[in-house]
Amino acid sequence: MQRFAFLFLFACFVGTMIPSNFAQGCDQCIAKQKAAQQASEGRMRHVGGSMGSGRFEGVGFSTVSADDAIRKCCYWGQRTPVGVGVTRGNNGWYATVLYR
Repeated sequence: MQRFAFLFLFACFVGTMIPSNFAQGCDQCIAKQKAAQQASEGRMRHVGGSMGSGRFEGVGFSTVSADDAIRKCCYWGQRTPVGVGVTRGNNGWYATVLYR
């Protein structure tokens, strides 16, 4: 129990020292993980779970290119992206975009 309390306090302390631009890096990681989940399942879908600092999520798929998969995501060009993740699956590219 003491170790848990120490780790919790340490995490809280470090959390106050994290620069504000670090959130964008986390958004990128979350989007990449969601795209990887889709690719591993071989189907395009909203994965669910955390969206980081994003409020909306778009998913896309393409057999042409990673850029094409991103352009096919919901809300692309309509909202401001905060995290973009693309992963190549067996049958094409899977993309997840988190938006403000």
